[in-house]
Amino acid sequence: MREQSLRGSIVVLGMAGLSTLTGYALASGLQLTEQSVTGLGRAFAGGSLPNDDASAAYFNPADMMLGNGIQAQVGMTIIGITAKADNAGSRIRLPANLTDVLTQPSGTVVPVFVTVSSRGSNDDGGTDNFVPNGYYTMDINDRMRFGLSLTTPFAVSIDYGQGWVGRYHALDSELFTVDINPSLAYRVNDHFSVGGGVSAQYTEAKLTQALFNPFSPTTDGYGKLKGDDWGFGFNVGATYEFDADTRVGLSYRSRVEYTLEGDRTITHWISGRNGETPARVDWTAPDWLLLTAYRRLNDQWAVMGGVRWTDWSLFQELRIQYADGSETLTEEKWDDTWTFNIGVSYDYNPAWTFRAGYQYDQTPVRLAEYRTPRIPDSDRNAFAVGFSYRPNPRLSLDFGYMYLLFDDSRVNNTIDLLPAPVPAGLMTDTLLLDYNSYGNLIGLQASYKF
Repeated sequence: MREQSLRGSIVVLGMAGLSTLTGYALASGLQLTEQSVTGLGRAFAGGSLPNDDASAAYFNPADMMLGNGIQAQVGMTIIGITAKADNAGSRIRLPANLTDVLTQPSGTVVPVFVTVSSRGSNDDGGTDNFVPNGYYTMDINDRMRFGLSLTTPFAVSIDYGQGWVGRYHALDSELFTVDINPSLAYRVNDHFSVGGGVSAQYTEAKLTQALFNPFSPTTDGYGKLKGDDWGFGFNVGATYEFDADTRVGLSYRSRVEYTLEGDRTITHWISGRNGETPARVDWTAPDWLLLTAYRRLNDQWAVMGGVRWTDWSLFQELRIQYADGSETLTEEKWDDTWTFNIGVSYDYNPAWTFRAGYQYDQTPVRLAEYRTPRIPDSDRNAFAVGFSYRPNPRLSLDFGYMYLLFDDSRVNNTIDLLPAPVPAGLMTDTLLLDYNSYGNLIGLQASYKF
C-alpha cells in the first residue's frame, strides 16, 4: 500500500521532466546565419550587397536588382561544435525520509533534508551537422526580378551520453527548420530598389532526457517529446546605390508563429506509467532587422560590414499543454541580441576572389540561471576566410571556413525532480557546469549563370 501511494504521488514526475525538456529546446540562441558559403568567407559582412552570389533572395530581396539573368545556386555548410561541460559541484537536495514524507498524510512528517553530490560524468554535447541552402533568381523584365530561396534559419543539435551528470536536465535536443521563400525585387530608379517575399516555414523538434526513479535510483527512466508545425511570415528590403561602387541595404524578416503538436513518450520508468500522451507548445521564431554597407575601393579591393538586431526578448516564457488538461510554465527571460561584422574581398584576377571577415555575435541568454545544457550559449567571436574560383564566366565554385570561439559560460540551473502535487523544493537537482565551447565551419558551394 505504501508503494502504491508513493507511485501515485510521483506519477507527475515524467510530465514535469519533459516540461523542463521542452521549456528550453524550442528557443534557440543558435540562430543560423549560414545561408551562403560566399558570405561565410567574409563572416557574412555586407549580407548580399557584394552581389557575389544569389543569396539576396534570403538576406535582402532588393539586392537581387544588383544582378541580372538567370542564376541557380546550391551550397552546404558543415558545422562542428564542441561544447565541453565540466561538473562544477552539481548536487541533489532531498529528504532523507523521502518515502515517509510522500506516503504519510500531508504535514505529519517533517522533511529532514540532506544534500548529496550528483552522480554522473562530464560530457561534450556538441555535434557535427550540415546546413544546406539553395537559390534561384531570374529577370522578369528590366526593372523586376524573381527569387526563390530554400534555407534553414534556425536549428539546434545537442547530444549528451545517458550517464552524464546533467541527464535529468537534457540528453538530446534537436530543432530543425526549413524556409521556402519566393520573393520579388523592383528597381524604382537608378539608385533605389525595393523587394519583398513570403515564407512558408516548417519546424520539427525532438527532445529527450532521463527521468529519476525513486524506487530504483540507479535505474533511470526515459522521456521523449516530438512535435512539428508549419508557420508563415514575410521579408522586405530596400537598397540604395550612391554610385557604382557604394551602396547600403536595409532588410527585415518577420517573426513566425508555431503551435507544435506531437506526443510525449515515457519508457523504462515506473510500471503502469509508461506510454504516450499528446502535447502541444506555442513558440515564435524571432524577427530580425539587418543593416549592411558595401564599398569598392578599386578594381581589386572591396570592404563591407553589417549590423543585425534579433528580437529574442519576445521569448520570456514557454507554456506547454498536455491532453490531460495539465500544463507547465517555464520562465526564459531572453534578451534581444546584436551581431556585428566586417569583411574584405580581393579580386586577384577574373578567375579568383579571396575573402576574410570577423563577426561578433551576442547570446540572448545573459544569466547562468536561465542558461541550460540544451542551449549552453554564450557570446562568440568568429574569424573567417574563403575564396571563389570561376573556371568560366558562368560557373563559380566557392569555399569558406569559419572558426567560432565562444566565451566561457556557466550553467546554474535548478529543477524539481518531484513536481506538483508534491510541494516545490522537496527534491531538487541543481546543475552547476562550466562550459568551454568552440566550432569549425566548412562550406562548399556551386553557382551557375545561364
